Amino acid sequence: MNVNDSLHNLPESLEVSQTAPVSAVQSQSEPRPSTAAPATEDRAEVSMPAALAHKAMELSDVRMDKVVAVQQAIANGTYQVSPQDVANRLVDHLLGEQK
Repeated sequence: MNVNDSLHNLPESLEVSQTAPVSAVQSQSEPRPSTAAPATEDRAEVSMPAALAHKAMELSDVRMDKVVAVQQAIANGTYQVSPQDVANRLVDHLLGEQK
């Protein structure tokens, strides 16, 4: 299992693209000719799910120090997993008893 693959694909799986903060509308400093159409403002509205997805992407619940340590242990061949723990979790998962 490659931890990096699942992290890099996260925005695509949520169908969320990278966004940039929207700045306030700025008025033009140069006067418009009197024949020009009245000035209009550009507006953008973001749906609540999109706003929540953006906020979730800013926060990280991944403890990168732990991820790096596990990656190094796997690469070095020193990562130890208890076969009993793997078997127990597999059975729990199959029975729907996730912890």
